[in-house]
Amino acid sequence: MDTLDEMKEKWAKADEKTVPYNQENFLRLIRLRVKKNLGHSMNYFWASFALQLIVYGFYTHVTLKYMADTRIVMLSLAGMLAYMPFTYVLMKKFKLLATTKPIADQTSVRDHIMTQKKLLQDFFRFKMRYEWMLIPLSSLIGSWLVFKIYVPGGPEGSAIGLTITFLVTLASCYLAIRKENQKAFRSPLKEFDELLIEFSE
Repeated sequence: MDTLDEMKEKWAKADEKTVPYNQENFLRLIRLRVKKNLGHSMNYFWASFALQLIVYGFYTHVTLKYMADTRIVMLSLAGMLAYMPFTYVLMKKFKLLATTKPIADQTSVRDHIMTQKKLLQDFFRFKMRYEWMLIPLSSLIGSWLVFKIYVPGGPEGSAIGLTITFLVTLASCYLAIRKENQKAFRSPLKEFDELLIEFSE
């Protein structure tokens, strides 16, 4: 995508058929660029929320089906409780990002960009810190429940298999989260920084 300087240069060289460079067109391009930049992050919010609904559904199903087994019920409830703070913050930040007032005039452009950047940055920091606890815990609970419910002998009879499953799950989550963070947070935040520099110049 063109930088603001490149856009201005094109406008400066424009002929009569080209849309003139004015405040309205400038704001329209800023809106489009900010919207495109937030697109990956908003996709993450929807995908993450859908995944969490699946997780809650799984734990609820297991809790109701195996109510007679105290350990299964306790672990299922622990899994749900571990996700609840993350879901709350996710929806709170998503709502703020989705309902932030659009750019109204040129004087509000910088403030708008900084607001969007701060909201995204705050959630990203929370996400990074919380996942250090959430991912190992949920991977361990999920692996244990799978072996308890589906594997003959349960976790006690398949300690090596349980350990391997847990480590593979943990590694897979790490790789997926690393890719997800780059696409949905690091790249958009970098774009916001570049946009702020261009706008200041």
